[in-house]
Amino acid sequence: MKGDLNFYLQSIVAVVVITDPLTRGIFFRQLTAAEPERRVEFVRRITLAVAVTLFGAAIFGKELLDLMGIDLGAFGIAGGLIVTLMGFEMLFGGEPSRAQGGKEAREVPESFDGSVVVPYAIPFVAGPGAITTVITIASSTSGGTGTVAALIAVAVAVILLPIGHLLVAKHLNLSEQAEQIATKIGGLLIATIGIQLMLGGITRYFGL
Repeated sequence: MKGDLNFYLQSIVAVVVITDPLTRGIFFRQLTAAEPERRVEFVRRITLAVAVTLFGAAIFGKELLDLMGIDLGAFGIAGGLIVTLMGFEMLFGGEPSRAQGGKEAREVPESFDGSVVVPYAIPFVAGPGAITTVITIASSTSGGTGTVAALIAVAVAVILLPIGHLLVAKHLNLSEQAEQIATKIGGLLIATIGIQLMLGGITRYFGL
């Protein structure tokens, strides 16, 4: 029971950290500075796109891998490596990784309307790292525990997403240096999560 609880908590932390509703909310405020009256509308669309993407990954990701004949342990190793590299890129670069849209997703457009789903919701929030993490969690255990953990983790992240965008970001004004520090801390956590995913994949692949 305690082991399951720890697994659920680790899954929630992993998905929340990699979707990062707090820092993303700060970027969102900057990107919508010219259209503050439409922020609620934008957040609804972002949340819907992220929810569909990540819930879909949690429910169908494992079945898709099985259909393609991809070993779950091997996927865990590859997915963990991707997440780890993303974390190191954020840690040393101080900005979102290129797999999450990088600088392109942070460029201020004349209107945010055309950037809500791509590149903001996907891949800036629900990018390859988040999708890989969710699928890896869902396929990490047998008996459906992994899928349940992934669904709970995605649900928590989706709930926090509008909170981070509409409440926290509205009242939190960080300097560029502070944003870089926050991103680097997030990068360290993501790199750690990626290494854990790799180790889990290695254990599963070699049956250790």
